[in-house]
Amino acid sequence: MADFEKIIEAAKAELLPFESWERLPGETSSAFAAFGEYRDSGPGRTIKKAVDGYCKKQGVDPVLAGKRYRAWRAWSMQFKWRERAADYDRYLDRLKQAELRKLIEARGEVHRQVTDKMLQVVSKKLDLMDPADLAQGTVTAWVETAIRTEREMAGLTNGKESRMEPKQDELPFANEFEGL
Repeated sequence: MADFEKIIEAAKAELLPFESWERLPGETSSAFAAFGEYRDSGPGRTIKKAVDGYCKKQGVDPVLAGKRYRAWRAWSMQFKWRERAADYDRYLDRLKQAELRKLIEARGEVHRQVTDKMLQVVSKKLDLMDPADLAQGTVTAWVETAIRTEREMAGLTNGKESRMEPKQDELPFANEFEGL
């Protein structure tokens, strides 16, 4: 019966659960603590770096690090540390991306509120102005700025005026010929 249970645990470990960085069935507390050191040593992690960091933090004699390294290497293969650490890195990246997305959305809302206030001020100012006092260049600049801002807010442009450079063997055409 014990062999059958080991086979089941091995099959479960092969599949790796969704949160594979959690303690696995059959993983001792020492093996899991060692995995935690390995997992938390970052994307450039190696077993040697994790062992060295652990020994330094714990004040373990460097001579004993070799024995610890062999045990950790065996555990890393048995409990698939590399895959689990990669799963953990992806999980942390997803959390960071979600936080960044929330921040971007919040900033976007603040920008919309500021833009609305600015447009209200400009609208009031325009209502008070005499159109005869406006120079043609000023009106044109205002219209271009308003259109560009509106397009950027709608997500139709990225806010950078990009000029299409012709590629090799490509003839540039003036905009007047578009749609012909």
